Amino acid sequence: MKKHIRFFLTVSVALILFSAKAQTSDLFDPKTPFTWLGIDFSQAKVIGERERIATDTQLKDMIAAWNELMIKEAPKYNVKKAFHKEQVTTDFSPVISHNEALDLSAVLVDNPTDEGDFNTGVINDIIQSYDFGSLNGIGLMLNVERFSKPADKATIWFTFVNMDTKELLFTEQMTAPPAGRGVRNYWGSTVFLMLERIEKKEYPVWSKRKSTPVVIAPVATNKQIADNNPKVTTTKPTTPAPVSTRDATKKETKTTTTPATTSTENKSVKPGGQYFALLIGVSKYNDPRLNLDHPVSDARKMKETLGQFYDFEPGNILLLENPTRGEIFSALYKLRSRVTTNDNLLLFYAGHGFWDEKIKQGYWWPKDASTEDPSNWLSNSDLREQLRGINSAHTLLVSDACFSGGIFRTRDASAIKTASIDYQLLYKMPSRRAITSGTLTAVPDRSVFVEYLVKRLTQNQEQFLPAQQLFSSLRLAVINNSATVPQEGVIAEAGDEGGDFIFMRKKAAK
Repeated sequence: MKKHIRFFLTVSVALILFSAKAQTSDLFDPKTPFTWLGIDFSQAKVIGERERIATDTQLKDMIAAWNELMIKEAPKYNVKKAFHKEQVTTDFSPVISHNEALDLSAVLVDNPTDEGDFNTGVINDIIQSYDFGSLNGIGLMLNVERFSKPADKATIWFTFVNMDTKELLFTEQMTAPPAGRGVRNYWGSTVFLMLERIEKKEYPVWSKRKSTPVVIAPVATNKQIADNNPKVTTTKPTTPAPVSTRDATKKETKTTTTPATTSTENKSVKPGGQYFALLIGVSKYNDPRLNLDHPVSDARKMKETLGQFYDFEPGNILLLENPTRGEIFSALYKLRSRVTTNDNLLLFYAGHGFWDEKIKQGYWWPKDASTEDPSNWLSNSDLREQLRGINSAHTLLVSDACFSGGIFRTRDASAIKTASIDYQLLYKMPSRRAITSGTLTAVPDRSVFVEYLVKRLTQNQEQFLPAQQLFSSLRLAVINNSATVPQEGVIAEAGDEGGDFIFMRKKAAK
């Protein structure tokens, strides 16, 4: 099979007569808009990845994560720039819905199969199986042929389709080598390389094909035009929805979050900052009916692990055992004067939590909490405000409490749970992220979550461990050994700018 297979279809004159309102455009004219649809896995093969993707469920999660990567890091995976367009709309909903309904039993394979079976006929069949709903005009989807680890190569077809008629307008096979840590970034990086190649090499060749008209219906007036931060219409993926937004190609990124402080806004984090930890465990309550056995001991384990294996100086680790609400606020307030804009803060909580369904608000219950009176409860909103007042470079909240998933409820909790390719890039950008143990369901007193959290931190031998990679390494273990589903994501409106908290392992501990 040739490395590039080009296929171009001319829409017939009969189609022009189909609608008096239709318009004719050149596919590669910068003024011809299209809708960016996402990555399709209808006939994909993922070869040699069973060690990292063991089940169909994990594969479905990864398919969702690959598409989330395109959305969350849109400035990096910039199809508008690659195809030199003035107007691009982003709507992944048809592709996400289609991928979720796929039978994935034949996708994961151990050995390479013969190449050549995937062709334009297969792509045409895929297009016919799609429901584009109310979308019209031109759509761009990426049809994955194979991710082959033995061959160290991704093969993806870039396909333009007329969504009004399901006509295949153009398709081109592209290949690129994978790179990066974690399955998501390892294969996701290939799309970036392909887009970069299209922008610099392929587009000038394709754009010379001026003789190919495309007949499309007018673009709907209510579509949102994609920019660096496109408004995306999607159905909810099967994974907890985190992700991380970083721009690997531009110096500035638009954001809707409020900066933690004006001193860190639009400035890179400088290396060499200190690591601080505030560890809270509440086992004994004023109301003895609320007492728990393990939270204080769990907080002590965290203190021991951080001090022994990571760059947390003993004087920078504060352990609060059975504190009141006032004592927690006092500790957070004191951190304002200690933590600088280049420092890192880890906040750990183990104890009771509560989700108020009527007002959609989550709470921690300190020692002086009463089930009948919320005056001493610590709300997620209060916590966010306190974190915004601490001028850290990176803040990571780890919450092992009932209903701790509520910290994400003020925005879509979309999280992509793998490490970044570029640690330096993640460290340069401020972050406000959280890892929680139990979504909005009650968690047991004995914490499987903390057990695996401490285990992963202890076993890690890498000098740099991003929080998202830590979460990825413990999530399935917790799910398989308990009734809870951990979550990871951005703390909304707390000043996150797309970076990540990176644990720095002590070299002497290796």
